[in-house]
Order: sequence, then structure tokens, then C-alpha cells
Amino acid sequence: MGIIKRQTIQSSIYSYAGVGVGFLTQGVFFPNLFSTAQIGLMALLIAIAQVLVQASSLGLNNAGGRYFPYFRNIDRQHNGYLIISSLTTLVGFGLCTLLLWLGKPWVIAHYGSQSPLFVEYYYLLIPLTFFTAYFAVFDNYAKLLYDPVTGTLLQQFVQRVLVLAAGGLYWAGWLTFNQFMGVWLMAFFIPTLLMIASVMRDGNLFANPRYVAVSPDLRRNLIRYASLSLTTALSTQIIQTIDKGMISNSLGLDATGIYSTASYFAAVIALPATALYKVAATLIAESWKVNDRANILMIYRKSCLNQLIAGCLVFVGVAVNLPSLFTILPAGYKAGYFVILWLGLSKLIDMATGVNGLILSTSRFYALDSVLFIGLIIITILANNYLLPRYGINGAAMGAVLATFLYNFVRTLLVWIAFRMQPFSWRNGAVILVAGMVWLISEQVPHYGGSIWQTGTDVLLRSGAVTLLFVGLVVVLKLSPDASELLTGAWQRVKKLRS
Repeated sequence: MGIIKRQTIQSSIYSYAGVGVGFLTQGVFFPNLFSTAQIGLMALLIAIAQVLVQASSLGLNNAGGRYFPYFRNIDRQHNGYLIISSLTTLVGFGLCTLLLWLGKPWVIAHYGSQSPLFVEYYYLLIPLTFFTAYFAVFDNYAKLLYDPVTGTLLQQFVQRVLVLAAGGLYWAGWLTFNQFMGVWLMAFFIPTLLMIASVMRDGNLFANPRYVAVSPDLRRNLIRYASLSLTTALSTQIIQTIDKGMISNSLGLDATGIYSTASYFAAVIALPATALYKVAATLIAESWKVNDRANILMIYRKSCLNQLIAGCLVFVGVAVNLPSLFTILPAGYKAGYFVILWLGLSKLIDMATGVNGLILSTSRFYALDSVLFIGLIIITILANNYLLPRYGINGAAMGAVLATFLYNFVRTLLVWIAFRMQPFSWRNGAVILVAGMVWLISEQVPHYGGSIWQTGTDVLLRSGAVTLLFVGLVVVLKLSPDASELLTGAWQRVKKLRS
């Protein structure tokens, strides 16, 4: 568990540094710089590109997490895994490009009236998908070689700095919006080059085809698993994208811009989970290989508890600062107030159930996870069809909570039935009660705003008080040995610096 803890902390540091940049960009700068339709355009392009990235990999990136232990051999250049992954993605990307070209008339028919800006910039999806797909190839490869940190640094921090810089050029009047979109694309291209350079620096950029070796049994298993995991991965991205697509179709890009800005703040809550999953996937796959169920259960229990603690802390921190947040956003963004809370709750539910999906997807029951995702797509579509016309963008967020709860409930139940692994204890419930109490206490303190400095001071003081109170109660009540150990270690380092 030590490598998980160390790399999760490192990744979380880079992720939250990126959050700081992202807050300035998506939360403050862009809403006051671009129209809601322009923000909606960028959000929709990224969302659709993520679906196409999963399709481009043809499931191999996800299958790598399960079967790379059978490729791992540094003397044989890992049996050509990088070559196989790169070529597979090239084939998949070619198919996606053909699909985009064939789908243009449909896009014009369905989005031309409500979202004409999307139709105008539709073909930007091709380079955006290419850059993001090959970043995923090399990031996944590095992760399989126990380096999840570099990809997190480049994607969560460097990429956001580059996006912010592109916005700065537009703000200065040096770029038209059309030129800005070209520079914006470079923010996805440069991290891909740096990711490839990182793999090369570590001596893992292997491209000799004579080392490519896949046994017939491994090939069959890899193709079967990749096919099913492609369904799972596509379903995941479709679920994360479909709300923006349906909003753009029925309400227009302006509503998409408000919704995507709100969803950014909700996504902050899930950052520790993102870091954890990158590290845990490989270790769980290795544990299944040697049938070390005790290690898997330990990771499962700790992921549920520690991610719940981290998620509750950030959720409450975001929730208590929402009134201050909306004083610095244009008036139209107030429509996203409850979207943030609903989407934040969906992220919290996902974190509270830990690595249940990784356990299923790397086990012999991986096919069940694919079936569950298909069911989740159906639930999400039905929920959005019912709730979106009645409650607008809040309806889309409520649909996300419903789908996330049902999906994780079934996954957790399946892990318990199949493997007799049940990760929850009284501590999980106690963390939720502590979070609720801290939120309630914080809401009793009035907000002080006015100038940007007063608002900033209020946010800092309120966030600091929430952190001290929540973390203090978690430590005093001994709800997490890992959290106590982390704070004790930090305090010891501070004492050494002072002495």
C-alpha cells in the first residue's frame, strides 16, 4: 500500500495545483472573457473527444491494465506492447475520423439551430482526438510501468497552464476567437509530446518490431477483454458526455456553458479518486495474477474510507463557498448553483464505493462490468429525457446522481456476492456524520463579500476553518489510521525543519 499512498499523494498535489490554475481559468477568467456559448463549445468538444479517444484505443488501453503483467519483460522491450498499443490506436483513430466525416450531416440536422457554433468548429474534433488519444497511449504505458505521476502532472497542471496562457493571449487582443481555438488545441498537443519525451527519458520508448511476441492464448484473452472493456470505457465516456450533448441539443450551447462550468467545480471533488485509480489498477491486476485477495480487500477498504474522507472534505469546502463563488461570476451562472451540489454528490457516491469497478474489471467477471455500463447508459438517457425538460440543467445533474447511485450499488453488491469482499465499517458512516455536522456549522457563519479581496479572504478563512474542524474530528475520533499517520509524519518533518 506504500506505493499507492506515496504516488496518490504526489498525483493529488499536482492535481490540486492544476485545480488552482483551473479555478482561475474555468471558474473566474473564462466566464468573464468568453460567452457561455463559447465556453459550451469547448466543453462539448472535449467531451466528445473523450468518447472518441476511448473508441480509438479499441479497448487496448484498458486491457493493458489487466494483461500487461504477461508482457512485462524489460529485456524483450515488454514484448512490443507499446508498438501494439500505438498501431491499434492508429487504426481506431482512422475509424473515428471516418465516423466524424460521415456523421457531419446528422450533426448539422440536430445541432444546427440550437448550437451553430459547434457545427462551425466540428472538425476540430479530429486533431483534438488524435492528440488526446496518443497522450492516453503513453500515459497508460507509463502508468503500467509504475509512473502515474508524470501523466497527472502534464494533464492536470501543464495542460491547464497552457489553456490559461491561450486565454491570456485572447484577452490581450492578440488573437481572434478563431485563432484562439487553434492555440487552444496546442494545449493538448504539447503535453502529448512531453509525455512521449518522458517515456523516452526513462528508457522505455521501445519500437523494435522483432520483439513483438504475443502467445495465441494471450492474444485471444487480450482481444476478448479489449472488446468488453471497450464497451465499458465507451459507456463511461458516453455517460459523462451525454448530459452535455443532450443539453446542447435541447437548450443550446449557452446552457452547456453554464452546466460545464458548474461540472468543473464538482469534478474537483473526485481528484483524489482519479489519482488513486491510476495507481491501484495495476496493483490490483498484479494481485489477481497471484490470487492475493487479502491485498485486494485491503486496497478496497482503504480506498472506500480514505476517498470518502477526501471527498467529504472537498465537497463541504466547495458547498460552503458557493455564495462567494457566484459573486465573482456573471449573473447568468447562478443557474448552476444546484448543479454543482448535485454533481458533487454523484462524485462523492462514486468515491465512497472505492475501487469496486477496478476489482470487477480486472477479475474473471469483467464482462459483468460491461453489461452494467450498458444498463447505466439506458438509465442515464431515460433520466435525462424525463428530468431535463422539467428541471433544465438541474435535471441533468439529478439524473447523474440517480445513475451513479444505482450503478455503484449494483457493483458493490456484485463484489460482495462474487468475492465476499465488503469494505464498509462504522467509520464510513461516522465520516458522513462529521461532514454533515461541519457543513451545518459552517452555514451558520454569514458570508462577507463585496470586493474581490473581501470575497477571497472569506473563502480562505472559511475553507481553513472547515479543514481544521473536519480533519481535527477525523483524527480525534480515529476514523482513519492512514490520515493520522500522514499528519503525524508531516508534523515530524515540520519539527525537524524547526530544530
